[in-house]
Amino acid sequence: MNEFDARATQLFAEGARILAASWDDDVAMVRDHEAQGFHTPRGTLAYASVLLRAGDAPRAERAIRSVLALQETRPQDAHYGNFRWLLEDPCVADLNGVEFMLDGLIELAREHVAALSAAVIAEMRTAIALGLAEIDRLDVHPSYTNIVLSDIANTVLGGELLGDAHYIARGTRRLDEWLAFTTASGAPHEFNSATYAAVDILRLAALVEHTRDPRIALKARVAEERLWLHTAAYYHPGLAQLAGPHSRAYFDGWSGAGGLLKLILWRLLGDDALRRETPYAARTREEGHIDVALAIVHCPDYIESWLREKRYPFEARETPIASFGLDITTYMTESYALGTASRSYACGEPPEQWPGFNSLHLYARKPTHPGYGALYVRYIVNDKAPGTGREPDDLWEEGQHVAAQHRNRAIIAYAPLQRIAPARSNKLSIRMLGVAPEDEVWVDDRRIDAWPAHVEPEQRVVIAFGDGYAAIIPLAQTDMGSDAPIELNLVDGTLTLDIYNYRGPGKTFWEYRSHGGPFFKGNVRNAFAIETADRAAFASIEAFRTHIAASTISDATNDNHHRTIEYASAGGSVALTYSLWDMSLIERRNDGVTYAPPASRVGAIDGSGPQFVQTTDATTQLGRATLHAATPHWLIADDEARRYIAINPSNTATPLRLTTPTTEITCDSLPFARIDLDEANNTARIETIGDPGEIHTTPAALRLIINNLSEHYT
Repeated sequence: MNEFDARATQLFAEGARILAASWDDDVAMVRDHEAQGFHTPRGTLAYASVLLRAGDAPRAERAIRSVLALQETRPQDAHYGNFRWLLEDPCVADLNGVEFMLDGLIELAREHVAALSAAVIAEMRTAIALGLAEIDRLDVHPSYTNIVLSDIANTVLGGELLGDAHYIARGTRRLDEWLAFTTASGAPHEFNSATYAAVDILRLAALVEHTRDPRIALKARVAEERLWLHTAAYYHPGLAQLAGPHSRAYFDGWSGAGGLLKLILWRLLGDDALRRETPYAARTREEGHIDVALAIVHCPDYIESWLREKRYPFEARETPIASFGLDITTYMTESYALGTASRSYACGEPPEQWPGFNSLHLYARKPTHPGYGALYVRYIVNDKAPGTGREPDDLWEEGQHVAAQHRNRAIIAYAPLQRIAPARSNKLSIRMLGVAPEDEVWVDDRRIDAWPAHVEPEQRVVIAFGDGYAAIIPLAQTDMGSDAPIELNLVDGTLTLDIYNYRGPGKTFWEYRSHGGPFFKGNVRNAFAIETADRAAFASIEAFRTHIAASTISDATNDNHHRTIEYASAGGSVALTYSLWDMSLIERRNDGVTYAPPASRVGAIDGSGPQFVQTTDATTQLGRATLHAATPHWLIADDEARRYIAINPSNTATPLRLTTPTTEITCDSLPFARIDLDEANNTARIETIGDPGEIHTTPAALRLIINNLSEHYT
C-alpha cells in the first residue's frame, strides 16, 4: 500500500473495515454500503485490493471472478463487453459500468500479477480487452468529462497492460481531443461538481503515475493541474465547501455532506471540517476510501495554498461551454459564497439538458452546527419535495434558466421545460437550508413570524442568514391559471420562497406542450433578484434593510419577446436581457457595461496572491508578468511569491515569451509545454513534449532546467 501519509493510512483502514463489514461470502461480493440488499462490483474490486494486500489471494480471486461474471459476453448484445452496475441488475443498464469496472481490473492486473493465479490474470486480460472494445464503440462525447477521462486513462493503461498499440494511440488521441475541447471554452465542461471532480482528478492522477510514456504523463499532469485549478477556484476554505454553481449536482454533495472530493481534500489538507456530518442530507456519499488512500495526486504547491487560504473578496469567472453560451461566476467573502451559471447545464452535441445542476447557489457561514447554511433554486412541477429525484434527498430541475451576476448581486430567470402531462402546479422554488426560528425574516417593513406568509411582486424579502444577509426580490410572474401566489414558508429549518406560475386542478397547457406550435406565444415569466452582504458591512439588519429598500428594479419586455431586468443598489448594478421565445441569453451588463465572459479569470479582486487567467489573447498581462503566445494559453502569477507559470496546452508549437520586470524567457518554437519561473529561487523549469528550439533567458545567471534532465545557464 502507498503510505504517503498518516491520513492515507487512516482512510485505507476505514475503507477496509467498511468493505469487510459488507462482504457477502455467499456471492463473493460486497453489499452496497447504504442499500444492503444490493451488491456492488465497484466495492468488490476495491475489497479485492484490500484482500490482496492482506495476503488473502483466494478470496480476492473469488471476488474478481464474481465481478467478471457481470460482464456481457454475448457478441450480439448491443453492449458486448460492458458490465452490469449491480449484481441484481438483469442486464447492462448504466453504460458507464465498463469504465468503473476497468478502473479496478486494470489496477489489480497491473499491481498484483505476482499474487494472482495465471488463470485469473488471463480471465482479467480477456475481460479488459472486451471492455476496451466497448469503450471504443461508445466513444463518449468529450463533454462528458468524468467518463471521457475514464475512457482516456483506461484506454492508455489498458492498452499498455495488453501491449496493444491501437488502444495506446487511441487514448493518446483522446487526451489531445479533451485538452483541445476544454481549452476552446475555458473550464471543464462538466464543471465544479462535488461528485465528479474527484473522479476526474483520480483518473488523470493514475495516468500520470502509471503510463510508460513520459509525453502522455506530462500531458496528463498538466490536465490534472487544470482540474486542481478549477477545484481551487470554487473551494471556500473557511466553509470547507465547494461553492456553486454546480454541474451534475446531487443533494448530499452541495448541501455540505461528505463525498469523494472531500476525502481527497481531507487527505491533502487535513481539515476535519471536510468530514463533518450535516443535518441537511440523509447520506454522506463518502465512498472510495481505498482509491483515495492509494492514489498519488499531483496538486501543485501554489494551488494548495489557494485551497488552504484565500484573500477576500475572491472571484472566479470561467466559461465551461462556449458553444452553448454557458459561463459561471462565483463571488466569495469570508462569510459566504454566491455563484451562478448563465444557462442550464447541458451535455453532448446537440446539447441535452441534464436535470441535476445548481443554477444559483449560496453558502453562508453560521455560528451554530453545522457551521453553514445553503440556498439553492429549482423549478418544480406538482410541488415535489426533496427525495423525489433518482437519489435520496434529490430534487431534480424541471425548468430552464438564464442568469446574470455581478459580484454580490444576481438576477435569475426561469421557465418550465416543455411538458405534455397534466400539472397541478408550476413554481420556482428558492430554498434555504439551516434557517432557525430566531433568524430574522422580513418582507419590506413586516417581520414574518407566522407561516406561510404572502409576498407581493417586487417586495423585498430580507433574511439574516448566519454571518451574512440575503435579500430576494421576486418579480411579477406569468399567471398560467388564476391567482398564482408568491408564498414564503418555514418548515423544519428550510425557508422556501415559492413563486408560482400555476396552482390549481391538474391541467395540460397546450401552449407549453412545446416551444413552438400553433398556441405558443413565448415562455412564462418567473424571475428574482438577489443581493448578499456580510453582516460586518452593515451596523444592523435595519441598516441592510434600508439599503435594500433604496434599491431599484426594472422589468420590461419588448415586441420581440426580449425581456430586460435590471437591479441596482448603492455600490453596483446588474442587468439581464433574454428571449422569452427560446430562453436564449442576449446580453448582460455589470454597472452599465456589457459583460463578456472570460475563458477563465480567477483570483482575489485586489490582485493579491495567486491569479489565474486562460485566454487566446496574443499578449496577456497578469500582475508583474506578461506572456506573448500565438496559441491559447494559461498564465498563473503570484507577485508576492515571485512565481509565474505559463502553459501551452496544445501540440502546436508557438514562439513564446514570458517577461517580468527582472526576467525574460524566450522560446523560438515551443509545443505542448509548461514553464515554471521561480524568481525567488532564481530557477526556471521548462517541460515540453518536443524540441523547444532556441531558449534565451535574462538574467544570464538564471538556472534553467529542461525536462528535468539538464541544467543550463545562458
